[in-house]
Amino acid sequence: MDNTSPAEGYTWNLRVRHLHDGASTVYARNNAFTVGPPASFRDTDPNPSAVEYLLGALGADLTNGFSAAARELGIQIDALELALSGRLANPLVVLGVIGEGGEPHFVEFRGILYVSADAGEDTLQEIWRTTLERSPLANTLKHSALISIRILNFEF
Repeated sequence: MDNTSPAEGYTWNLRVRHLHDGASTVYARNNAFTVGPPASFRDTDPNPSAVEYLLGALGADLTNGFSAAARELGIQIDALELALSGRLANPLVVLGVIGEGGEPHFVEFRGILYVSADAGEDTLQEIWRTTLERSPLANTLKHSALISIRILNFEF
C-alpha cells in the first residue's frame, strides 16, 4: 500500500498569455487573472502589477494561514486584516533608467496584522508562529528580504 500523500512531489502548472496592451493573463487550474507591468509607480493602472500580485499573494497566504491555524485551536476570528508593504532595491532598473545598476529585488516586507478574536496575546503569537512555519511564500521570501509583521489585537 502506498502511504505517499498526493501533496508530496506536487507541481503547480499554469499558462501565461501575453496580451498586446502590456499585460498578461495567467491561467491557473480553473482560474484566470490579468497582470500588468512588472512594477508600476503610477497612482492608477488597469491591472495590478506583478509586484502587487506578489505582495497580495504573500498577504493572502498569511491571513488564510492564520485563520486556519486559529481554527485548529478552536479560536474564532471575528475580523482579520493585514496592511502590507514592500520595498524594492534598485527600483529604477525596472524602468530602464540609463545609468541605474543592480538588480531590482524586494529588500523588505513590513506590515501590521489586525486581529479581532477572543484570544490572549500568547495564543495569538502561537497562531502567528504556526502561520509563519507553514507559509510557503514567507519561507521562500525570508531568504532574500526582511519580513517584519506585527500583530495588533483589537476589539470592535
